[in-house]
Amino acid sequence: MGGKAGIRVLPVRGRKALNLFVELPYRLHEVEGMWVPPPRRDVRMLLDRNRHPFHEHAQVEYFLARRDGECVGRIAAIENHAHNQAHGERVGFFGFLDAEQDEEVFAALLGEAERWAAARGLKALRGPCSFSTNEECGALVHGFMAPPAIMTPWNTETYPRLIESAGYTKARDLISWWVWRDTLSERMVRVAGKLLEKLQRGGRQVTARHLNMKDFGGELSRVRRVYNSAWEKNWGFVPMTEAEIEHMARELRRIVVPELVQFVEVDGEPVAFSLTLPDYNIALRFMEGRMGPRQIATFLLLRKHIHHCRMMALGVVEEFRNRGLEALLISETIKAGRQLGYTSAELGWILEDNDPMNRAIASIGAVHHKTHRIYEKTLLPGTPA
Repeated sequence: MGGKAGIRVLPVRGRKALNLFVELPYRLHEVEGMWVPPPRRDVRMLLDRNRHPFHEHAQVEYFLARRDGECVGRIAAIENHAHNQAHGERVGFFGFLDAEQDEEVFAALLGEAERWAAARGLKALRGPCSFSTNEECGALVHGFMAPPAIMTPWNTETYPRLIESAGYTKARDLISWWVWRDTLSERMVRVAGKLLEKLQRGGRQVTARHLNMKDFGGELSRVRRVYNSAWEKNWGFVPMTEAEIEHMARELRRIVVPELVQFVEVDGEPVAFSLTLPDYNIALRFMEGRMGPRQIATFLLLRKHIHHCRMMALGVVEEFRNRGLEALLISETIKAGRQLGYTSAELGWILEDNDPMNRAIASIGAVHHKTHRIYEKTLLPGTPA
């Protein structure tokens, strides 16, 4: 297996090695004030090839880097068949990249992922994606002084440089925006209202509503239809399988706020939706990545004081884009958030070249908050396998 300067990179085999893979970031980042430790049980679920539905359409290998017997880094090498089928590509991905801030350690880990990908006939490696754009992805390159919102990654300022030193260049930037409770302008409300009236005058029945928890199964089906249709032409998008949607729904059902999940229906058919969650990271940062009685009590106490949220998804099917439904979803969410006592929100991420959406968000007074970057490296023919 790969190694340089006394560094050995070996695949994870057995429970002990998997424990080291899971625990490494908790040791590396314990003194980092911005890092939010995720619940260990969630990490283990995601990594479990037998339990998480991502693995039904992908092959993943986990690696650990050791120097003088000590674990100093980790990485996952990924072949996502669903992505390659959807985009007609032969690319691999890397994710779960955590290591000591050492150029040689990063080079050894990425080099091993490259060899694994090349051996499978893949032509390039992208990342970080843990595991795909449907989960956490991107390296933070702007916005280091702000804590990560729920389900977004965080890294130190040296992390991008260490990836770039291994020969990686930007593939795409992912933009996140920040809005305050008072950002929603009367002009935006009027514009959304006029566009809505225009649709209705055309004989279409247009309604906006929030999530109906009593019909959760039906709502789940509607989300999947809109999600896979609205994002299908986006760079890097991977359609979610029914099993993945159901898994995500089980996880979110415990924490979702119905008023913050908005649908737009035209003639009774869902054509747009947005998903916003309270920023539970505000509570998770004090829970040490555990879910014991003390940590659960801490979570229940702190969740009452969460006044920030994250709009993590907003999509409109192609036929109804640029007709004001994006503004309608945002305005309805902000109004609901106001009533529930939320004072600010993070919107994103959004692809840097999604000009209509970025312009729409900027027009309501939102400010550029963070940028996450997905990197790419071409694997040259003959890369040692």
